[in-house]
Amino acid sequence: MKVQVDDIFAALILSLAMLRRLDVRTTLAAQNPLVPEVEFQRWRSLALRAYDLVAIASAAKVVSSLAWYSGGLALGVGTPWFQLVGFLIFLGWALALIWAWKLGTDARVMRLSLGIRLRREQSAAR
Repeated sequence: MKVQVDDIFAALILSLAMLRRLDVRTTLAAQNPLVPEVEFQRWRSLALRAYDLVAIASAAKVVSSLAWYSGGLALGVGTPWFQLVGFLIFLGWALALIWAWKLGTDARVMRLSLGIRLRREQSAAR
């Protein structure tokens, strides 16, 4: 089994997405009393969806890359098919990250326009 640089990068992105997801989950509506509950929940749902997509896509990329590498070698898949499937796995991951980036940007714009402060921002201000 051979781990590629992009698999290590995907694992790093997965861990960072989970940390950011934790920020969103620990931020409570009660900590932002000026924000209507419905709008807060709408922001939270969008932000969590973005981070969930990053996490799922990155985990799926690592697993599918390693499975394809070992499976493709075991089956004796030759050139160019071996590289093509590997590229398609990478491309699917990249497209999922781009879509998650769009969702995350929308969530950030919503958070800033509503004036929602994350829990860690509130702790740093004290």
